[in-house]
Amino acid sequence: MAADEYDVIVVGGGPAGSTVGSVLTRAGHSVLLFEKEQFPRDHVGESMLPFCYPLFDDLGVRDELARTFVRKPGVRFVDREGAVFTNWCFSHVIKDESFLSFHVDRASLDTILLNNARRLGVEAREGHRVTGVGLDQPDHVTVRTRDNDGTEAEHRARFLVDASGRDAFVGTKFGWREPRPELDRTAVWSHFTGVRMAGGLEEGASVIVYIGEEKKGWIWIFPLGPDRITAGVVMQNSYLRRRRAELLEEGDDDWKTAMLHDELRASPFVTDLLEGTTQALPTMVDGDYSYEVRNHHGRNYAMIGDARGFIDPIFSSGVFLSMKTAYLVGEAVHRHLLDPARDGDVGGEGWGEGSALTKAYEAVDGAYNLVHRMIRLFYDPHAVTWAAIGAEKQVHKAHESAMAVGHYMLAGDFFENHDKYNRFFALLEDRRGFERFREHVVERPEFQDSSCRLPWEVAFGRRLERFSPEEALGFNPEPVTVGGDSEADHGADAP
Repeated sequence: MAADEYDVIVVGGGPAGSTVGSVLTRAGHSVLLFEKEQFPRDHVGESMLPFCYPLFDDLGVRDELARTFVRKPGVRFVDREGAVFTNWCFSHVIKDESFLSFHVDRASLDTILLNNARRLGVEAREGHRVTGVGLDQPDHVTVRTRDNDGTEAEHRARFLVDASGRDAFVGTKFGWREPRPELDRTAVWSHFTGVRMAGGLEEGASVIVYIGEEKKGWIWIFPLGPDRITAGVVMQNSYLRRRRAELLEEGDDDWKTAMLHDELRASPFVTDLLEGTTQALPTMVDGDYSYEVRNHHGRNYAMIGDARGFIDPIFSSGVFLSMKTAYLVGEAVHRHLLDPARDGDVGGEGWGEGSALTKAYEAVDGAYNLVHRMIRLFYDPHAVTWAAIGAEKQVHKAHESAMAVGHYMLAGDFFENHDKYNRFFALLEDRRGFERFREHVVERPEFQDSSCRLPWEVAFGRRLERFSPEEALGFNPEPVTVGGDSEADHGADAP
């Protein structure tokens, strides 16, 4: 093989690209990865799901992450005032150490994953922008690049994986990128220090504040250290454009920062948390939410992560969806490269119905569709919010199933079980079916608890240690009592 020819070229060095590169190089393939940025670089998406845990373990980075980042026991959805909230604690349904997830600084996480890919054998070149691609040959692809010095080069490989994030390089080049009006939103965010840790932050939980109305959005607050948080707001673009025009007209040149502070402090709950804090990063703006990409894979290419299509980050699912997709697609590409004809690529015509990549994308598409369903549920203006779901005795019918499966969904159980969850949604539209399930799961006392019970020293201090749920949470062997009712069994079977 010539020096400029590889088995696989990967475009993008984020979690999707570094993971698929790691999977393929461990399988014995030569992998060349191009990343346009120079790491570390700031990026939104700092909260991980528990189902990331075995992926981090398999890649060999779990201990480094645990040494570096805050541990996350669950998610707290809060109303604007802070008076109503519902905790979704992963220990209620996950009974091994993976119930403790992570909050991460993405600049650090992405660097860890890319350096680990290098350790495993990926040739990763930062500061190299992909400027062109040729997919018209049946036995190879060509990729053109330009580095930070302006040097241009052409490279060949048997297969291309597009992990270029919201650039969606392949989809944009071939006109396969299409808008999704229901995702017409933008995030404005930063980091803050000197934070008073309360409202769930003190135990490492994610905090999500629903803001609704014209904004049709939400605020996130995630702890990144003992007094450091990431905080931001996601809002409808029509509202953002109007507010930007108003701020500029008022003479505020730094409209991004003004908007961020205005929107965060529109919630009394958030205002109380941010009192006396210092903004620790420039204000960042992340748009391009509103697109989907067609033709996710072909005879010599595949798209993963945000290059495949963007998913709203309300459930912190982005990194997990990207990495899990990278695993499935990487394993499928490996099998295909070993024997293209046997894998259904007859005469260079592409992937047949029974091919490895076709099967992989059945799972990927099912997972993404299920998460989109949950997102639509969150934004439904006529429904009870996720903050009120556990607090209200009378739950809006359209949301009854969300409480029942929410713990599993928020933990990241999307891929293998998406068919089961979709059937479960349908089943629970029957009132009698839901009442039976509520008796056994929804009204379990631990699901109504006011805390995830993770001690401060576990969330922010003794992070490297591997804890069982009982050790980490210091579970009292006595039954939890809520309103005079008790349950001795703290487990819950998956639906």
